[in-house]
Formats: sequence, C-alpha cells, structure tokens
Amino acid sequence: MVFPRYSTRFVALLAVLAALLLSFSPARAQSDPQQQGRFVEGQVLEVLPGERLRVRLEGREVEVRGDPRLPLKAGEALEVYATTDPDGTPVYYASDYVRRPVLYLLTAVFVVIAAVVGRGKGLRAVAGMGLSLAVILAFVIPAVLAGWNPVVVALAGSAAILLLSVYFVHGFNWTTSAALLGTLGTAALTVLLAQGVAVAARLSGLIGDEALYIQQLGLNVDLRALLLAGVIIGALGALVDSTVPQAAVVRELAHLQPQQNWRELYRSSMRVGLDHIGSLINTLVLAYAGSNLPLFVVFSLGHTSWTRAINTEIIATALVQSLVGSIGLILAVPLTSLIAALAFQGNRLPAPKEGELHHHHHPH
Repeated sequence: MVFPRYSTRFVALLAVLAALLLSFSPARAQSDPQQQGRFVEGQVLEVLPGERLRVRLEGREVEVRGDPRLPLKAGEALEVYATTDPDGTPVYYASDYVRRPVLYLLTAVFVVIAAVVGRGKGLRAVAGMGLSLAVILAFVIPAVLAGWNPVVVALAGSAAILLLSVYFVHGFNWTTSAALLGTLGTAALTVLLAQGVAVAARLSGLIGDEALYIQQLGLNVDLRALLLAGVIIGALGALVDSTVPQAAVVRELAHLQPQQNWRELYRSSMRVGLDHIGSLINTLVLAYAGSNLPLFVVFSLGHTSWTRAINTEIIATALVQSLVGSIGLILAVPLTSLIAALAFQGNRLPAPKEGELHHHHHPH
C-alpha cells in the first residue's frame, strides 16, 4: 500500500486550514422554541386495533399513535416522536422506520471495498469524502442558516473542500495545484453563468417541500442563491474528475516532450481532454435526470406536453442545473489545460513523487 509523502509543513497547513474554517463557522441556528418534542428510537411490542402500537421506549412500555403509511410488525424498530399535549400529558406518534442500521452496513461495505480495491488511494478517497462532508456540515450549512449569501458560502466552502480533501487524496504537488486552479476558476465562471440564467429565467428557488419549509420558518435564506449554491457544490466532484486527470496529462506531455512550448502543450493535451468531456457531461445529466425521474413520471401520467413541462419551475431548475454544470465541465478542460501548459512548459517543474497522482515510469 503506497501513500503520498506529505511533509510536516503540508500536514500542519491542512490542520491550520481546518482550524480556521471551523473558527469562522457561525453558530448553528437556534431550534424553534415551539418545537418541544424529540425523536426517540423504540421497538414495537404489539400492533393494537385503531392504528395504535405498544412500543418499548427508553426502558418502558408506551402506547404510540400509528401511521397508516408505516405498516409495522412486532419486533421492528420504530422512530417515535415524543411530545406533550396542552395539559402536559405525554403523547407519542409513530414517525418513521429506523433505517440507520442498513445505512451503517452499506457505509461499512463501501469502506471495505474502497480499501480492498483502491488500497491506499481508496482509503484516502474515503477520508477526503469525509472531509468534504465535514466542510458542508460544519461550515456551509451553518453559514447559510446564519444569513450569509449561499453563493459566497458555496464558493468559500468549495475552495476549502478542494484544499482539504483533494490535496489529501492526490498529494501535494504542482499537478494537483494546477488542477485546483482550473477547478476554482471554472466554479467561478459557472456561478456567474448560473446567476445570469436564474435571473433571466425568473427562477425563485421556491421548489420542493424543503424550500417551502425554509420559507415557512421565516429563515433569512435567499432561496435563489441557495439553488445556485447547490449547482456549484453538485458539479464540484465532476469538475475535479475532469481537471485532475487533465492536469496530469499536460504534466506527462511536458515530461515526455520538453521542447514543446505552452501552445503546443495546450493543443496536444486538448486532443486527450476532448475524449473526457462527453462521458462526464453524460454522467452529470443522467444524475440530475435520475434524481427527477419520479417527477417526469408524474408529468407523463398527467398528459402534460413537454413544452409545458419544461416551462414549470421545477423542471426548468433541473435543466438549468444540468446544462450549467455541463457548460462548466466543458470549460474546465481548456482552462485547466491552459494553466497546466503555462506551468509545465519545458518540463521546468518537478514531477509528483512515487505514490502521488498519475506518475508513470519510463525506460531511460
């Protein structure tokens, strides 16, 4: 198992970045004072007539009001919402199934497969994914709830994700640095395009139950900006998948043909980069289409014409997300190629060390 060689200074830099990120993270939004209930996990002991359940909850047996949408049997785990009625009497409602054990098992399988197949790189990818989620949960979401502009927060969070996770996964070297510059530049161009399209198409961001819930709570959140922030973060992974290999291609070409100037390097690398664009765009579009598949089914059942369907805000939003993200992917390849070609021309920067990124051996 080969790990990248991280210097002490680099590890210290990552630690400082993480500490700064957490220190600037605003306090989480306070919970609704009227929300006095809590969710507790229990076990169904008996299904009673009249949509009632006898449940073992925190070491005692209670009666829970069932939900016809949750057909349960004795012995199953159940999430219960515990609250009190106006006179202070405890009341319990069936809330949902307990899905956590299945999710924990799936996560464990994912980590094991990543470790066995991907070895050190797979484990670093899992750790990088954890760092990315930590940035979103510890910085992006609290900042949005605190009233900060979601677009600015998403750009700052994206930069932090790239610095903390991508360097950790691919190693601290010039190739990764060129890829990160290309990714950040593309993200900035993408958000400008998304902002212009959202305004021109009059997208409000007020789609889905989540947006309605945010509005009903009266939170100081710009829903349109939140929509744009989702476009940035949603496309970030695909952008990295595009820029890191492309920067590695340029680095390898500069190593094999040091006589080439930056223009020749750029043209050579673009011949390779164009092959990556089609598959990445297809991946991104299918991801958005798959997430909205139930909606397409509903429109088909309602015999709604496609011209009418794409004019609805929810479909228009999905189209904007996929098309703007795809435009970003297309722009990422030439931008990263240009940055890397300027940096690597003449083979003037050192190649990654063994175990870092895409380093190949060539016979001398």
